[in-house]
Amino acid sequence: MSPIDPQDDPVIGTAGGQEPAEQKKAQSFTILHTNDMHSNLIGVGPASEYSPMTLNDDATIGGIERIASLIDERRKAREAMGPVLVLDVGDFSIGTPFGGATDQTGAELQCLSMAGYDATTFGNHEFDAGPEALAKAIAAAKKAGHIPPILAANTHFDGDDAGLSQFKELAQAELIRSHMLLERGGIRFGLFGMMGTDSIQFTINPGAVTFSDPIETARKMAKQLRAEGADVIICLSHCGVREPKSGPITEGEDIDLARAVPEIDVIVGGHTHTFVRQPIIADGTPVVQAGCYGAALGELVIRMEGGKRTVESYTLHTVDDTIPGDPHLAKAVEVFKAETSRILFAPRGFAIDEPLAVIDRDWSNNFFDLTASMPLGNLTADAIRHAAKADVALNAAGMVRAGLTKGNSGVQTVYDVFLLAPLGIGVADQSAGGSLVVVYLTGREIKNCLEFLLIGNPNLPGQYFPRVSGMRFHYDLSRPKFDAVTQIELGDLAGGYRTIDISDSTNLFSVACNLYFGLVLISTSRKAGVSLVPKKRDGTPIKSRAEALPETPQSGPYLLPPKGSIEEDQAVRGGSGANASMEIKEWQAIMEYLKTLPKKNDREVRSLVMDERAAENRTINLHA
Repeated sequence: MSPIDPQDDPVIGTAGGQEPAEQKKAQSFTILHTNDMHSNLIGVGPASEYSPMTLNDDATIGGIERIASLIDERRKAREAMGPVLVLDVGDFSIGTPFGGATDQTGAELQCLSMAGYDATTFGNHEFDAGPEALAKAIAAAKKAGHIPPILAANTHFDGDDAGLSQFKELAQAELIRSHMLLERGGIRFGLFGMMGTDSIQFTINPGAVTFSDPIETARKMAKQLRAEGADVIICLSHCGVREPKSGPITEGEDIDLARAVPEIDVIVGGHTHTFVRQPIIADGTPVVQAGCYGAALGELVIRMEGGKRTVESYTLHTVDDTIPGDPHLAKAVEVFKAETSRILFAPRGFAIDEPLAVIDRDWSNNFFDLTASMPLGNLTADAIRHAAKADVALNAAGMVRAGLTKGNSGVQTVYDVFLLAPLGIGVADQSAGGSLVVVYLTGREIKNCLEFLLIGNPNLPGQYFPRVSGMRFHYDLSRPKFDAVTQIELGDLAGGYRTIDISDSTNLFSVACNLYFGLVLISTSRKAGVSLVPKKRDGTPIKSRAEALPETPQSGPYLLPPKGSIEEDQAVRGGSGANASMEIKEWQAIMEYLKTLPKKNDREVRSLVMDERAAENRTINLHA
């Protein structure tokens, strides 16, 4: 995009109403930024085609090797005009296989450090595996000698819980801190990072970690940083903005933050995966965000003259195959990839580069086009129901975290398929990916689940939309809130459908979902006043996560790899005693489901085709 013309751009703020003598002369500084990388150390697209060390021979987007090179290039281009800062705004982990092994490798933090980042902050997904796993990841990066400062002003781990001990040690070593002063090019930058209200709401596994109010925290930080001599205050804000289907962005937590705390000079945002093409000027404060998954590097140039701040230019640089990869990062990523395969996939008999399916077209995952992404939603819901042997599978569009890209070959590897369902952990099995759970609900309760999902979350448009298997339903959004669903039918295309009672029947139906999704659905729906009581087969309420594990794994030793493929003591059996071998990861269920597809190519790899079942509309809008 073209830079913003400084003649047309408003003055965006002052240094707390003061004019420090050092700033009377005109100066510029540059912020290079990313957010929501979600462990995408290699490019987004068919993993087998990613080739960062050669140009113009793949269509993948992103990759830390390319980002590192681009950072180096843009730093050299800008540093003669003033200081350059490189920032990441959280959710740097969880989303790819690398995130599944991060507690042992700290790969994402190591790569940020090696790529030259000055600081990062926490997002909600950093806590998906719990605070102890996050602390282990930070400690692993520290041990390797590659870790950027982590700024977390409203994240608190000062309680007495034993699970916080390692966090306290990391804080004492100043690897985690609320804020920092960075003097560069004669300018004192005050940086702090924090999570927003929506981000905190989606932190489902914080343990004893607590979070303070974002606005009050920001006010405190701005005052403290100014007292410590900061000329420029920058907030690394994992809060986000609301992106409308059309028109300019005018709402969101980052915009509210800018208006509530005008002492902040720049807000570099994350969380909502928004590609902000032009900086949002909220009551004089610029708000920017660079999308997600390392697809873009933001470059914000601010001109300072006296106490005035003006946006000089803003660009989102696409990270693609025109950018050569950094050789040092390329070697590091190959090491992390091998370690990840050993840690995450070998125990279940998979290998990270193993081909699972071939596609002849892209399978979309666009939350703004729920019709286009319906086949992938159907596929993942079908896989959950097949693995759990449940009447119904229930999921949300946002739980499917990636699409499938055909690329040149169409080959989808274990790495690619894992991207569809990387979120959560298990019950006894704490390895990456949510385990499947089965609960029993009445027709009315299934309706309540759907009602809640149809209302959605305005901060994450489209991501709550239901994805189902073993059922279809009719809805009318013109009806009153929590009464949009008019009919639910159980069944499928092959066997037909039958209508169930959604009023007062006590008949129970087994419903399978990802544990992560189930926890979010139960906690947030209850807050909204929706009746939902997960039950066992006999109708008694479920009192623990272990009680929600499927009663029998699919076809015998479903979780175990082929005999002789790995060492016996390396196999994952998930739990102990009565729960042994009963935890089925969602990503594993999808991979096993792909292996049941009937067609094979000439290399014996299954073909995933867009057939009638995949394209079936199971969510029937009566006013479409």
